Amino acid sequence: MKDIIKEIIIKNVILIVLFILSYPIISDYLMNSNLPQDKASAGDVLVAISIIAVIACFGCFAFTYEKVNNKKANQRYLAHITTGLLTLIIGISLIFTSILIIFIMGHFFLVDMMLVALYLACVGYDFWDGMR
Repeated sequence: MKDIIKEIIIKNVILIVLFILSYPIISDYLMNSNLPQDKASAGDVLVAISIIAVIACFGCFAFTYEKVNNKKANQRYLAHITTGLLTLIIGISLIFTSILIIFIMGHFFLVDMMLVALYLACVGYDFWDGMR
């Protein structure tokens, strides 16, 4: 049990580092696109990103460590890779969402807090499921 929690912590630290590194790249890319001036297109991209995030959230919340044999490292690592990729997709989708919403309606602190809460819920579920 302790191994899986340590691995979940390591996975989430790696993900946070990846998000910190990817935010400026995504921001620069979107800022240099035509999306800041074209709100309709920004809205269309937001819809596509939202669909990707919903699919990843479904996978994240449908997964359970309960079916993983914790004594077999390869099963644990495959589970972490799966949940890590889904969480990575969720996080990157939330970065895109945050930036696109700024283009469409301006910066609104409450939206950013909701996106952070959604991400924390995914991470919280991962820990809760690992502790069961």
